[in-house]
Amino acid sequence: MTFLGRGPFAVVNTAVNTATESGYPVAEKTFDKSFDRRTLAAIRRDRDKLAQLAATLPILPTGLPELRGGKHLLRMELCAESLTARVRRTGALEVQEVLELGYGLARALTAAHASGVLHGGVSPNNVLYRRSGQAVLSDFGVAIRQAVPRRDPLHGIEWMSPETLQSGVLDERADVYGLGTLLYFALTGDSPYPKRIGESPIDRIARVLKEPIPAVSRPDVPVELATAVARMLAPAAVHRTDKASTVVAKLGKMLSRPDPGPAVVVRGRRSWIPYAAGGAATAAAAAVVWWMLPLGSDEPDPRSAAPQTPVTLDLADPVDQGSEIMLRWESSQALDVTVVVMPVGGEPDYKQARRETTFKVTVEAGRQYCFKVRGTNAGVAQIFESKPKPVRGAVCQ
Repeated sequence: MTFLGRGPFAVVNTAVNTATESGYPVAEKTFDKSFDRRTLAAIRRDRDKLAQLAATLPILPTGLPELRGGKHLLRMELCAESLTARVRRTGALEVQEVLELGYGLARALTAAHASGVLHGGVSPNNVLYRRSGQAVLSDFGVAIRQAVPRRDPLHGIEWMSPETLQSGVLDERADVYGLGTLLYFALTGDSPYPKRIGESPIDRIARVLKEPIPAVSRPDVPVELATAVARMLAPAAVHRTDKASTVVAKLGKMLSRPDPGPAVVVRGRRSWIPYAAGGAATAAAAAVVWWMLPLGSDEPDPRSAAPQTPVTLDLADPVDQGSEIMLRWESSQALDVTVVVMPVGGEPDYKQARRETTFKVTVEAGRQYCFKVRGTNAGVAQIFESKPKPVRGAVCQ
């Protein structure tokens, strides 16, 4: 078995002495845990539907989860590379290829959505190329994302819709947004929100939630295509292209394809409820976003209204213990707290204190620091912040 890579909730290896019917080697994606009976049933329902749809839409994956060594895994043909690797290797794709890829993916999502199956994480990392050259959209399924916590809740935030990042919502519109980020990446060679040198996590989150995505400006990209991608990436869900079938119609027109007609529907119990909040994995990411959003953020949380009573959060004077600083704070209600460590002349650091009211921070001897704490109640769309407190003569802004 050869290690191939590690994703946000699984490890991928090549299978030993195993091949597909075509003789191709097989990859195994082993998840970090086994699934309970309810989760496994939901995964099987989704994968059964996808297997039936794949008969006419080979861009969809097939295969059912297997249990080995106390963990579940999925097997599929070992693909040559992902769309991410392809673009990193060769640069942005030709317009015609992007149109063909987008059209195929949109048709696949249309059929999956009509059959009650969400993807939940569309990104260029999940578009794989078989050795035949056929693309496949891997890692389908909200049930898996609900069951397996992500190692890094902020992994891949540049491909998440603002509402998914903020409150954990997974729905058809989130899949369409993911498809838009994928097409943007294929056309430009970069993500809609590329990392910036020295940028803190809080600043990057704020960009995803607030800043419009730069327009696709390649001279050979038709205005219709650039406009279609921009509408898929509208920050506000109410202004965004909300159906994959709409994308099929737009891209099909650019390709001069006949109307494919209604999507093939595989009947059966739905594994998701439209516009419902996602599970633990996306909820964890949403919680991190609320801890790290700037004070005064006006992004609404669709789940609840702001609190009616004032909330106070007061940080006591830090206690310098040499190699550590002891912090204590009080709040008028229980809050999830992030400690903001601000070394003079350095970048801020963020440490999660959860619902504690004390925290020790390891520091450099002789260096000046400022500290503050930010808190949020998970059910409230508001961030509370203490006044900054200095140690060792630091001047806090």
